[in-house]
Formats: sequence, C-alpha cells, structure tokens
Amino acid sequence: MQKNEGRVSKKTSQRWWLVAMLIILGLGVFASSAYFLGFPVGYQGGQNPYYGLTILFNRDGWDALHQWTGLAMILMVLIHIIVHRQWIKTMAVRCYKPQTCEIGKKNWLAQFNIYLNLTAGISFILVAVSGVYLMLMPGRSSAAIAPVIILDWYTWDVIHTWSGILMLIFILLHFYIHWGWITNVSNKMFKLRNSYKKFTLEGVKND
Repeated sequence: MQKNEGRVSKKTSQRWWLVAMLIILGLGVFASSAYFLGFPVGYQGGQNPYYGLTILFNRDGWDALHQWTGLAMILMVLIHIIVHRQWIKTMAVRCYKPQTCEIGKKNWLAQFNIYLNLTAGISFILVAVSGVYLMLMPGRSSAAIAPVIILDWYTWDVIHTWSGILMLIFILLHFYIHWGWITNVSNKMFKLRNSYKKFTLEGVKND
C-alpha cells in the first residue's frame, strides 16, 4: 500500500498537464491583453506617445500572441469540459430540482464552485464568440465598415474586453479553490520524476 501512495494515475496526470497548459496559455492571453488595455491604438495625429512602442514584441507580435494563445486556450477549455463532462452532468442532474439538491446545505464551497463554473462558462462563451468575430472582421481602423452580425464591431469589442476580465477573475478563483489538488499532484509528479532520474543515473553508474 505504501508503494502506491506517491503514485499518480494516468488520468490524474493527463488532467494535470491539461491544467498546466491552461496556465501557460492563460499567461500569454493575460500578458497580451494587458498590453492592449494599457497602450491605446493609432497614431492619433502624433498625440499618442505610445505609438509603435515595443515591449518584448511590437504591436503585431502581441496581436499574434493574443490570437493564437486565445484560440489554443479555447481548444484547451473545450477539452477540459469534455474531460469533466461526467461531473458536469452529475451536478446538473442533482441540482435540476433545487428543493431536492443537498449540495451547499452541508458544504457552501461546493455550491459556490458550481455557480463559479457556470459564470466562468458563460463568460468563456462570450469571450470565444466575440474573439472569433473580431479576428475575422477588419481591424479598428475599418470598424465602421465591418459587417454587423447581431451587434456592431464596437459592441463586440466591449463584450470581448469585459467578459475577458470577468473570465480571468473566475479562472483565478477556480484555481484558488483547486490549488490544493494542483500542488498535491505537482509534488507527486515531480517527486516521481526526480526518483526516476535518480534511478536511471544509478543504473548507468552501476553499469
């Protein structure tokens, strides 16, 4: 029994890597978003002192980073939902009738987690849909002639910005709630990797 205590199952390992990818991609999306929020666009008749400013990348570089990390993050989130589809289905069935749902009566954190996942899911849909629209449509300089799909370009831009900020807050709270699982599995995985390296090096020395 003691030999299995430090082991990580294949399923748990896959989920850990999925979370790790979400964190890495999230950092890319967050950094590029901060750049666009912090520095206004356009030459503005020479009145924009930040025009052409380069911080690690130029504006086109940050734009490419934002688009590709955003698309990759959408894919990872969809995979995350598929992996946890059974949990989602179980919680939905159990809470379909609030009067019979026991979740939250004994554990308020469990109920908070359900509402957090729901709001994070809604904000994710808004970010994804608005992001795809903005990616396929002309840029801000041609926003006035961009085709209206339910809403105009400027409204989609506002939705993308604020739903993105809200999603970031929800994701940080989500990670905070599950931080114990993340650190616990991380410690086990890196401990196993170090043990494997030590075993391999000792085997080479013995040969």
